Amino acid sequence: MKVAVKKTTALFFTAVCLAGINLTGCTTTSPPKPEESETKDYTTDYEHAEKLLNIRQPENRTEKKPLVLVHYMPWFQAPPVSDGYGFHWHQGGAKFDPYQILSDGCANIASHQYPLTGPYDSRDRNILEYQAALMKISGIDGVIFDWYGIDNALDYKEIQESTLAMIGVLKSAGLRYCICYEDQSVGKMVEAGSITKADAVETGKKTFKYMNDNWFSDASYVKYENRPVVMTFGPQYFFDRNQWDEFFSVCSERPYFITLEGHSESFADGSYNWFNMNGKKTAVQSASQLNNFYAVQYAKPFLVATAYAEFYDIYGQAGGKSYGYLDYAAGKTFNLTLKASLMAYPDIIQIATWNDYGEGTCIEPTIQRGYEELEVLRNLQKKYAGDFPYTMLDLRAPLELYKIIVSVSQSAAKKNSAERALKAVLSGDVSGYRTALADGKIIIDYAVKPVLQEPSSSAVKSAVVYDAGGRKNAALGVPAVVNNKIYDFAAGKAVDGDVNTYWEGAANKYPNTFQVDLGSPLNLDFAVLKLNPQRIWGKRSQTIGVQTSGTGIDFTTLVPPQDYAFDPAENSNTVLIQLNATARYVRFVFTKNTGGTAGQIAELEVYVKK
Repeated sequence: MKVAVKKTTALFFTAVCLAGINLTGCTTTSPPKPEESETKDYTTDYEHAEKLLNIRQPENRTEKKPLVLVHYMPWFQAPPVSDGYGFHWHQGGAKFDPYQILSDGCANIASHQYPLTGPYDSRDRNILEYQAALMKISGIDGVIFDWYGIDNALDYKEIQESTLAMIGVLKSAGLRYCICYEDQSVGKMVEAGSITKADAVETGKKTFKYMNDNWFSDASYVKYENRPVVMTFGPQYFFDRNQWDEFFSVCSERPYFITLEGHSESFADGSYNWFNMNGKKTAVQSASQLNNFYAVQYAKPFLVATAYAEFYDIYGQAGGKSYGYLDYAAGKTFNLTLKASLMAYPDIIQIATWNDYGEGTCIEPTIQRGYEELEVLRNLQKKYAGDFPYTMLDLRAPLELYKIIVSVSQSAAKKNSAERALKAVLSGDVSGYRTALADGKIIIDYAVKPVLQEPSSSAVKSAVVYDAGGRKNAALGVPAVVNNKIYDFAAGKAVDGDVNTYWEGAANKYPNTFQVDLGSPLNLDFAVLKLNPQRIWGKRSQTIGVQTSGTGIDFTTLVPPQDYAFDPAENSNTVLIQLNATARYVRFVFTKNTGGTAGQIAELEVYVKK
């Protein structure tokens, strides 16, 4: 069987794309734009780009109502569900601290876009139901999960928990889902020492067996001709056809395998397009990429086409490297990419993305965009199904219901009405939804009303733990060696003099060891271990032992393992370890971290006796 989609006799493509019907919504907001784009009029550029679209009517696909699925990131952590804010809200904390509330009432998150709910946790059921209600009201059919597997490594366990939580909500709402598997996750686990390279293929097989046993037979899972649709963001680690054949061998039905554009297309069933950023991207470049992609997919019987609104990442401001910039252009980028997708008669339109705040590609309602893209998609749904019951005003309801449900000051009766209205939306009971709004006297209007907080400061006053008194830090810039690390949080980042960078060991691979070569035997006094003093690096205890050596080969225990408390409020996340030894090599052995899954050092300082 093919994906269950409603056929239409009317030529929707002709009506919308050729007749020039406006797909944009009605919200007007002021988006943040860099450089000259703040005042630039993109009308001419995008009119020219639309004229350049050359997408032929495919020979093996017919026009239909496509499934509209949003590419979804289940990787956010935030209080009170989690103990603190996860990496994707602060990007390491060099510049951004969500605990700090800025003068406009927004948390200082690592993004150019700000969700109307404020930063959230991907395991918060109230958030998940809010998101699912938005999808129902805008005509979105479901979710494509950006997914990293089932292993308890790095942050994959939390991502899996969030994925399972959202799947439960989607199923209760009658929405669909499928998986975009990040095969690079296996490479990251190999790099971090969580698994060996020899175990990589077995890890992939185990992952696909889990999907087969738990998801592929689910009626809510997206399929094509009874085959589960599996996408991958790559491949980026497994490049051999035989490796994927092994993964698929554990599945009851061979997955319909769709890769990222330009990746392993020789053995994939199809591919999907993406931003392909490499610096600043123009409308004409976007049109050229779209033409090339759809030409390659021309003869495919099944197509996943991607539409997107902008790319405005925060990585450069967070201390990393930006991938580039694609302007929102007052909604014209989304119109261009959506128009191109409709011209190709897709089976699925993938919206990139629902909530990648780091890359600034979100269509989830934000302060900067309001409900723009959801209004466009609601209009699209209305064109396919003239009796679609939800209005533009209804799009504002989930946020208002969310605010009431989580409020500590609303009455029980009001909360009950809000919960009834939300459940009615999720179950498809439009009449029940409107009745609950009326019963609770819940007023919805067109204003964009984000959840804001009272401005505050992230500054924390705490005692000075150690005053070097002008002494030189003997560990600054010296060679550092570790037995494992996570991602690119390498050893050198803990001896670079910058507390905003850090080393972190591989998750759940204790002991994690961090070793420095001081160049010659020194009469050592103290070691000072620091974490970033901002509150996102919350209170934690690390169990640390110290070993020393004169040769770098044979080490002896100098300080037995002890618990050291790092607390931004009490000691600026700084601890002292007295050494009182002569050594050239000093090794710190981490066996526990109550605030993480591995040892962490933002900066190591070593001082010799006067």
